[in-house]
Amino acid sequence: MKRTLIACALLARFAAAADRADMIARMREAALSYDARLQDFLCTQLTTRSADQSGSGKRWKLLETREMELGYISHHEHYRLLRVNGKMAHAEKGVKKGYFRPGLEFGTSLRQIFNARAAAQFEWDHEESSSGERSCVFRYRVPLETTTYMMVADADHVKLAHHGFVTSDCDTGAVTRIQIETEPASVRRMGRDVEIGVQLDVLYGPVRIGEKEFLLPTQAVEIARFYKTLTKVELEFRDYRKYDSNSTIVFDDEPVAPGK
Repeated sequence: MKRTLIACALLARFAAAADRADMIARMREAALSYDARLQDFLCTQLTTRSADQSGSGKRWKLLETREMELGYISHHEHYRLLRVNGKMAHAEKGVKKGYFRPGLEFGTSLRQIFNARAAAQFEWDHEESSSGERSCVFRYRVPLETTTYMMVADADHVKLAHHGFVTSDCDTGAVTRIQIETEPASVRRMGRDVEIGVQLDVLYGPVRIGEKEFLLPTQAVEIARFYKTLTKVELEFRDYRKYDSNSTIVFDDEPVAPGK
């Protein structure tokens, strides 16, 4: 009887491991095909940036608020600055220089975790339930040797190892939340090592564009460190709509990788 119970327990454990391996494979497939499944669209991105010169994360001071038009066109993100601190005239002059600017909250962050080159290591963490929906949560880590995550600090392009959590729909494998934290790194400034790093938390939700529904970012929080300065960026995405290819829209440049 005891041997039978042990055998049943082992079979259950193997079955659970197989189910989780299958879930990771479905998450990877959904993440890597994410860009290809999206159609061209526009949305409004609301950005609030704050800084903490103490590095403690307890003394935030507002830098500015920005309203931008984000265009996802031909699988690339484009931005157009509309207002800074509620003002349209000479908007760019209201953006404080020398602080972290965000970007790539759509498919790029997913690829940094699920791209085969990243060689991410996954471990089961727990399952959550809300409103009848089941979510599977995995811990992950991408080592420095294989990472594709990079932070730009002035002229330095620094590769960063990172770890965190990936939450997905247990049935479809669609990722509904990613939480990224980079591991210790530094750049050399005036003969000393200056600590740098990033934390990113992105929530995805169902959004209807035209007649189709897509899983798209609804909000995100990103915190970057450069020496003792922390920059917090709070993002909200709203008013998703179809992009009209006949329209003429000129976009401004934004960073193509996390940077200062």
